Amino acid sequence: MQLIDTHVHYGNIGTFDMKLEDVCFLMAKNNVDVAIISSIENAEAYSKNEENKSIEINKKLLYKLRYTNNLFMQYWIRPKFEYMTNDIAYFIEDNIKKIVGLKIHPFLSSMCVTDDKIKPYLDFADKNRMTVAVHTAKGYDCECRYLADVSIRYPNANFIAVHMDLATDHKEAVNYVNSIPNLYGDVSWIQYNEYLNLGVNEDKVIFGSDIPINMETAYDFYKEYFSNKNKHTKLFQENAEKLFFNRRKD
Repeated sequence: MQLIDTHVHYGNIGTFDMKLEDVCFLMAKNNVDVAIISSIENAEAYSKNEENKSIEINKKLLYKLRYTNNLFMQYWIRPKFEYMTNDIAYFIEDNIKKIVGLKIHPFLSSMCVTDDKIKPYLDFADKNRMTVAVHTAKGYDCECRYLADVSIRYPNANFIAVHMDLATDHKEAVNYVNSIPNLYGDVSWIQYNEYLNLGVNEDKVIFGSDIPINMETAYDFYKEYFSNKNKHTKLFQENAEKLFFNRRKD
């Protein structure tokens, strides 16, 4: 079984300095085989320069991954500062072997996922049957209920409710994940025993760590998941393969 981490970061912004070397070290130390990475340098709330273009920021990460066979990336969008353009579409399409999805962070964009500025990105994802990872959490219009509405309106794309509503009991998010065919959840920052009691459909959930946002705990937070990994092949491998790799071959 391969262990796929679908929620990994890289980049230098604000107080964060997350080097790719650190990511690779943590992966090797914890027997993580594959990672899907997004560049936090696209986080609009931390940006000092609105003229930064998402293509240039994502290109920098893509360049670092170009010779790896186990590292892939999500294109982190900047809907507050820029519109979806043909150049963005062409860049993603030209690098589809490495860019396996989109990343949306409503909190760091100060924008609900239902905002009209995000719609062109969702249209693109729907047209190209891409997987879209979206930060969900309590407050600031980040709740999974908004993503649930989007998921229904874009049935050809798949969506991941990252954190399944951080800072909640996750029950509302799990209800949406279990009931909407193209909506999935990840377990980032959810304790293993809590996950076991959530009642989330095992076909609708993937492993994501959010490393190395907190270098002090990193994968240590997930040690009980790893201790029981042979019980969770869908969580660690099969569902992620379906969302990020196999779906694009349909």
